[in-house]
Amino acid sequence: MAGPGEILCIVPARGGSKRFARKNVALLGGRPLIAWTIAAARDSGIFDRVWVSSDDAEILDVAVAAGAVPLVRPAALAGDTATVAQVCAAAAKQFADDGAAYAAAYVLLPTSPLRSAASIRAAWARFADSDADALMSVQPLAHPPEWALAVEAGCVAPADRERYETPRKLLPQRYRADGAHSIVRTEWLIAEQRLIGPRTLAFASPVEEAVDIDTPQDLAWAEFLLARRRESV
Repeated sequence: MAGPGEILCIVPARGGSKRFARKNVALLGGRPLIAWTIAAARDSGIFDRVWVSSDDAEILDVAVAAGAVPLVRPAALAGDTATVAQVCAAAAKQFADDGAAYAAAYVLLPTSPLRSAASIRAAWARFADSDADALMSVQPLAHPPEWALAVEAGCVAPADRERYETPRKLLPQRYRADGAHSIVRTEWLIAEQRLIGPRTLAFASPVEEAVDIDTPQDLAWAEFLLARRRESV
């Protein structure tokens, strides 16, 4: 499996967030949100560089100040419809075309600021010791998907009528991707433009690190967790 110099570490950070404007440079604990991810990646010691892909000059400037290397995103991949996988696949292909092929890509979303360098090393160790196509960090769903409701014409109805009233203990545990860690072999990523492969390992992020910033309320929750973490040190 790849050594430290053969892992493409990429932090995708688009500038045009609609739900939370400028979230990638919003301040958390006095530092831009993206700086937390860059710091954890650098502290992990498993990457030769941390690349930040963005279409936004301010984000790239902040990334450089935090110790990352800027990767200007093509305009075709800067819109709302471009997926993280497509962005990362394009970057991996460009490196390969330039003669700097990486064996694996480690994708770190800037919206998971509380992930630690230790967790990055642990996720990589799990992937490197396997023959898996990819690895994805997950958290248990708070409620079974079988209990989901649909709302039509102002009225609610079970989305799964047959299993809606099934007791939790009789339903299988389901999970969600938490966005903190994604690793994928670059050969698969470039060919399929997907971060999940036929055999994708599950990596359980520590609960205290599994914060995903999509709204100002999420940022406030992260501030609370960060303050509690600092008090406990």
